[in-house]
Formats: sequence, C-alpha cells, structure tokens
Amino acid sequence: MLRFDAPSIDENNPLYCPSVTPASYLESLRHKRRDLSTRSRGKTSRNDRFQHSFALILEKALVTDALDSSDDELDHGERVFKRPRTISNSSDESLPAYSYPIPAWELEDEQKQEFWDSVAPGSPGGCEKPMHKKQRRGCFTELHGPPKYERSGHSVQDSSFDVVVKHETLSYSAAPASVVKPRTPIAAGAGTGNNGDTFFLTQRIHILEDELYGPRIGTESPRGLQSFIEVLERVLPGIRLKERLAQLSMLSHQSIVDFLGAHGYLNARVLAIFRTSEIRWITLTESLAKENGLNLCGDILPIFSRPNSFVFLTELSLRDTCVNDFDLTYIQRLPKLSTLLLDNCTLSNEAVFLLVPLKHTLTQLSIGSNPRINDDAVPALLLLAKLTFLSILDTGIQMHGLRRLARTIYDDDRIIDIEIPIACEDYVDHLQNKYALDPRPPLITDPDACRLLSIEALQRNLAAHAARNSNIIATGGKVEMAERLRNILEMRAADMLVRDMILGEDSAEG
Repeated sequence: MLRFDAPSIDENNPLYCPSVTPASYLESLRHKRRDLSTRSRGKTSRNDRFQHSFALILEKALVTDALDSSDDELDHGERVFKRPRTISNSSDESLPAYSYPIPAWELEDEQKQEFWDSVAPGSPGGCEKPMHKKQRRGCFTELHGPPKYERSGHSVQDSSFDVVVKHETLSYSAAPASVVKPRTPIAAGAGTGNNGDTFFLTQRIHILEDELYGPRIGTESPRGLQSFIEVLERVLPGIRLKERLAQLSMLSHQSIVDFLGAHGYLNARVLAIFRTSEIRWITLTESLAKENGLNLCGDILPIFSRPNSFVFLTELSLRDTCVNDFDLTYIQRLPKLSTLLLDNCTLSNEAVFLLVPLKHTLTQLSIGSNPRINDDAVPALLLLAKLTFLSILDTGIQMHGLRRLARTIYDDDRIIDIEIPIACEDYVDHLQNKYALDPRPPLITDPDACRLLSIEALQRNLAAHAARNSNIIATGGKVEMAERLRNILEMRAADMLVRDMILGEDSAEG
C-alpha cells in the first residue's frame, strides 16, 4: 500500500511523480485508520483522531458522489455494495457514527461474517455469492512497461510477452452475392447448419461448372430457345430483342448470334452465354467497330480463351477491328478454328507468329491491309502447313519474301490459293520485261551450268536477256559475267514459281 506521508521514490521509473487521486489518498488513510484501530485508546494522539475523523468524512463524500453518477462502480473502479452499514469507531467513542456503503474487503473479519450473513440467499437484498473486487483500471502490462508518471511494479513473467496462436479454417463455400446465382429457391433455414453448408457447396460447384463448361443454354427446341432469349433480354434490355428475333425466318443459336453480330450487340457478357453453343462462325466487325468508342477487344476476346469454349467454332471474323497483336493469344486454343479473317487490323509480324499454335486446324487466313506485316513474317506463314487460302494483299511483303514462300510451297507440293500485294502482282505480270522469259537452246536455264560456259557463251546468254531488259550488261570478265548470269537465272526460276503459285499451275522447270 502506498503511503503519502513520505516522499515516493521509484528506482525503476525516474520520471515517477504521482499525482495523488482522492481514491489513492483514501486508500492511504484507510491503511492508517486500520493501524490506529490496533493500538490502544491511550496511545492514540489527538492528531491521529482528527485525521481518522477526516478520513471518514472524506470517504463518505466521495462514495456518495460516486453512487450518484453510477450505481455500480466508484471512480477507482471498485465494486461497492449498496446495502448501507453503520460502522462506529471503537477506538474513539467521541467520533460520530456514519452510515455509508463500505467495500466488503475493507471490513474486519467479524464485520465480514456479519455482512455476508445479512446478504445471504433468502434474506432481503441477499445475493447468491459474494462479489469480488474488479481489476483496477489504469494498470499497465508487462509488455509496454509503466506509464510515464506511474509507479512501476515487479514483473512475475519470465518472458516479454505471450503469443497465442489461433487456427482458423478457411471457408471456400461462401461467394459474393453478385456471383452466386441460385438455381433453386432457397428454403427457410437453408443458410444454417449442415443444410446451409450443403447449399453453398452446391452453389460453388455450379459456379465452377459454369467457369469450366459455360452456362447451360438448353437445346434449340422452341421451349429451350424461349428461355434462352429471355436470358439474352436480361443481358440486353431495352432493344426489344424478343420481338426482333421473332421476325427471323429460322430461329437457332447460329441465327441469333448472326443477328447480334450484325447489329453490334456481341459484348463480353453476351458472348459468354454462347460459350457452349454449337455455333460455327462469329463476326465481330460491328461489335468491335472503332467508331463506337466503347468497345475494346481486350474485354471480348478473352472469352475465347476460357476452358471448353466455342469447341464447334470454325470461322472467326475480326475484319476492320482494333485487334492488337497480343489479343490473338486469346484465340490460340480454339480447337476447330479453320478460317480466320484479320484484314485491316493494324497487325504486325508478331501477330502472324502468334497464329502458329493454330497450324493444325487453320486452312484459310486473311491478313490483308496490314502494311506492318513484311517479309520477316514469311517464316511464320510457312509453318501454317495446312493453309489452302492466304491473303497478303496490301501488306509489306515484297517479291523477296514471296519467292521464299513460293519455293517452300513447291518443295512441299502444296496447293494454295493466294492473294499477293498489287506491287508483286504487277511485277509478275511483266516478267517478260525483266529477262528472257523462255530462252531456247543454245541458251541455258540452269544456274549451276554458268561456271562451265565459255566467254562467248556467257556473252550470248547475257545478250539475250539484255534484249528484254536494258539494265543488264552483256560484257565483262568471265567470272563477272558468270556470276551475273547465275543471278539472273536464279531470279527467273524463283519468279516462275511465284507465277505458277498464283496461277495454280505446276512449274515446267525446277
């Protein structure tokens, strides 16, 4: 118990400077009053009796004020019984007796017994068990240490703090309200107990099924199409979709997606509904038109990359859209895609290389009107071995890349219908102005035979080609003329392969 009749010193807290509260001062006075009660009456000084009387009056005033503000607690946080008891001072009969509530732990042993007997069960105002002293507020923990101006205490802990580990099990059954779409009405009490766990688990399984296999859209029967159109109406409100679809001559999933595509209604949510349908082709030109300003390929094309999506799709048109090179990664997993139209999409060579994963199914490819695609994209085009149609019209591919493409097609014995840039087509149409198109013996057509010719034979062959093209020089040294003739004959052979590839004919000469 702290004593306030002498200076207080705290060796563990040099900043300790107590500001004595009334409750603390009363505690000190009570302690001193108990000391006085143990002494004999003759040994009690007049100063001690006055101090004892003052303590009783001060305590009564403090307790009365506390009871007015709170019926249960004093300012210092101690439980006080409301039953008043009259305690007289046995040490000084001259002191008056006061009736005031006294905490049970402040009573003497005989008074405690008398007190509990008076509040025993069954007696008026009695209680079942004695009430215990609450922990004082304001005490500090061993971890943080004493407050700046509070006296420190002796720690009874060996460690700085205790760590309590509580394991919690993660629940995967719950899902946001915007995601969970109940397939059946929720019965009363379905969210509690085992039934609730089963319900949420079932809904979670349904969500995973929709993610893996797409939503259930039903069959193409009249009843199935009616419910399917109702779903589309909720996704596309305000366009009188049901009335407009009723005007179609034949109603099916394919005709519905054709109608939506022609009017630019194929957004990401609508396209996701058709994931498991048996549609064969989709046109996204109107839905991704640049002038709309709100359609972004990055929002729509990722739908094609979801598992088990559009497994029947064979044709996809992205003509005149804002497709970027990287967007083509979303269509690499379409298992049956055979026709891909990418005209006027501002693509580059990277886009062509990203199409290589489709080499097992892709048979028709149109990448026209993409001038950023040049001769460097030819190696990727050569890997698309199953192509039967290729359009590179208005691209940056020139005769050098076209000759390489024609040579591989000839060596692999492929048959391909190809549309080439206008500049290359004009070059092929005027081959007779580049060199002698059909040289006759004794003129040669084999480039490897040039090193065996004499100077006269070299001059004779070069002169025949110079007659068609004035830029060819028919004179010079033997080695120089042989190399010049060899280059002309190699170019002629490659150009003939390009011509035959365009015309679809077999070359008469290798």
